[in-house]
Amino acid sequence: MEKIQNKKDFIIRLVVFILGMFVSCYGIAITTRSMLGTTPIASPYYAISLFNIKYFDFGMCAFIFNALFFFGQVLILRKKFPPIQIVQLPIALATGLFISLSMFLTQFIHAGAYWWNILLIIIGSAIIGLGIAMEVWADLTYMPGDGLVKVIYEVSKLNFGVVKVSFDVTLVVMAMLITYFGLGEIFGQCVREGTLISALTVGVFADMFLKLMKYKKQ
Repeated sequence: MEKIQNKKDFIIRLVVFILGMFVSCYGIAITTRSMLGTTPIASPYYAISLFNIKYFDFGMCAFIFNALFFFGQVLILRKKFPPIQIVQLPIALATGLFISLSMFLTQFIHAGAYWWNILLIIIGSAIIGLGIAMEVWADLTYMPGDGLVKVIYEVSKLNFGVVKVSFDVTLVVMAMLITYFGLGEIFGQCVREGTLISALTVGVFADMFLKLMKYKKQ
């Protein structure tokens, strides 16, 4: 984490981080509207939201899963858990609120022709990439899901890429099992080709935007 220079620097980075969270959630909402699947990390909580259980909408499920990611870090690290990372709990809550708000703001977007749905996936993935780049640029903390991946990586000593891919695959398989046993389908609104496209392109977009931001930051 880059050293914070002064109060103004902290405020700027905090605003960028919060905006980055919202931008990422907005991108997730757009990919979800494509009806071709959502992002890997969002797939299990979107799957649960499809059951239309009262109070358990997409945003609430997102909060619950992100809170579980946080407590997973606590369970693994125990006394070694950095107290400062408790900030991930309000981040989990904000993520849920931002997803609910983003789904409301994207009500006007509807799935249509296949090419249009693919375009929604690509646009949504680009927006998610921008949001992630903003969060990385701010360099304050990380999202609970990323935090859990980081902790597993540090404790297991496995390759980071292997841990990250395994984490994403686990979430996708979880979503598929939830939809299979709950809705009688494996590939539906939750996990489809859009999930794969998002998995392959978000990192590319994030890297592209991050390079632009670092250039401007210098």
